Amino acid sequence: MVIIGGVKLKEDSLEAVFTGMRRVRPAFRKLFTLASDLSDVEIVILGKMVERGVDEVSIRELFDDLSPIRPSKLTQVTNRLEARGLIRKERDLRDRRRIKVVITSQGRGEYEGLQEKMRSILYGAIQGLGEEELEILARSLEIWEKALKEL
Repeated sequence: MVIIGGVKLKEDSLEAVFTGMRRVRPAFRKLFTLASDLSDVEIVILGKMVERGVDEVSIRELFDDLSPIRPSKLTQVTNRLEARGLIRKERDLRDRRRIKVVITSQGRGEYEGLQEKMRSILYGAIQGLGEEELEILARSLEIWEKALKEL
């Protein structure tokens, strides 16, 4: 018996959650690969700006949001996005030490197109599920979001 957040869980229930997580992760990576040639980190960076409705974020904000990413890795990723014309990196005019990442219209379009492709792929994957299974899946994802929010 394991106690998490005051709730007693059987160890096999907890192990089933871990096993499920390990099995699902490759499927999500495959989904990203089928929908785009962008890496998952590149997708997350574009998504943070599009979903927040902002045109720019500081490198520091990205670093904090993507922690534990290494600064050198973040530099590599943003350099790739910039080389593809999906973002621009600019010095902050108020503080020249700060670098901000600005999403381009091409980057916004790429992300929105990616979302449509992913939706289409997911719809195809779940179309064989019944209404009850879809409700369970939706509820499970809500629970996951709540449980992982504080990480």
